[in-house]
Amino acid sequence: MKTFPNVWLYRAGAYTDLSATAFTGAALTLTASDKLYFGVDDWLSGILFFMTTVGSVSDYVVEVYDGDTWRPILAQSIFENQMTTFEWARGWEFQSDGMLYWGKSQHRPELTKASTAFPEAITPPATDTRFWYRIRIVTGGPVVDKIFPVMYNVYTTPSEVAEFLGVPDFDDTTSPSIDLIRKNIRDQEDFIDSYSRKSWRMRYQMAETNNFNPYGLRPRHQPPLFVTRLGLWNGSGFEVLDYGRGQNYYLDVHAGMIYLTLPSWRLRFYSWLLSRYIRQPGSLVYDYLCGADFETDDQAEEVAGIAKRLVGADLVRNNDETGIFRGGLDVMSKSEKVQSWKEEAMDRLEALRSVYLTGLGSGAW
Repeated sequence: MKTFPNVWLYRAGAYTDLSATAFTGAALTLTASDKLYFGVDDWLSGILFFMTTVGSVSDYVVEVYDGDTWRPILAQSIFENQMTTFEWARGWEFQSDGMLYWGKSQHRPELTKASTAFPEAITPPATDTRFWYRIRIVTGGPVVDKIFPVMYNVYTTPSEVAEFLGVPDFDDTTSPSIDLIRKNIRDQEDFIDSYSRKSWRMRYQMAETNNFNPYGLRPRHQPPLFVTRLGLWNGSGFEVLDYGRGQNYYLDVHAGMIYLTLPSWRLRFYSWLLSRYIRQPGSLVYDYLCGADFETDDQAEEVAGIAKRLVGADLVRNNDETGIFRGGLDVMSKSEKVQSWKEEAMDRLEALRSVYLTGLGSGAW
């Protein structure tokens, strides 16, 4: 997995540099008024946390520096419907391992150099130029073990796209700009995931519902990595079950299936609880992290090649007037190259596409 170049804790007027331990085990107990600073080389979509001890801290603020000031980021929320109660709830509360995810921020990050005036008015651990994000903790409690970045672009980068096209690197002054390239990459990543029916990007899915099946159930987004919460409808709310083979349920990562291990009396067909509540549609709700680790997956280079061809074809087709990619004494014309990139990308993508059989306990797609 990618790691943060800079992770700093600011507490009581002093910095603690956690950059070397954030991915190995920081053992950081969050307290009120803490500020966590994250410096990274490109845009983020979220931050993945692993916890040593859990809590229920929802009183925190996520911000991004736009070159002038810190702007608040609206974290991912979920729409909860429990009987007659409808509400938007914050997606993650440091209650377990999980991802603080915001996807696409409404504010544009700006590369900024750390100094004695930024991000705090004292000497920082390093004077690096990064995109900066921070979390302000209002009420503390849990202990953070590991922290990893969730990048906005995963399958390729603007510099790799420029190398593929044979043009200079994109920046704020080029046409198209680097922001457009980032957004185009993101669009093509979404398309790849949708078409292939699996993902090589880590994402957090919340409040996904499913029907009870004594033979197991398959989360909609594959592959699942771990489940952070699973609740069973008990007539008035979702009762959170304990995880583990010796508890109420467990996840088989390789099969991509969640299996219930509830006591047999709760699973019998004639059970009052089963017929009254478990058999209701959407009787199970769960949060889970899904997607492969792109840095180590065997198909990563294949996916990167598909992404670059799709982005390149889209840029050349839609930005023809900019002269982004000029034909000279080429064997193929520009239009032929674009078509060949598109066809090759789709052929490769078809080979990666997953097909799930419908049937007993196998899910459906």
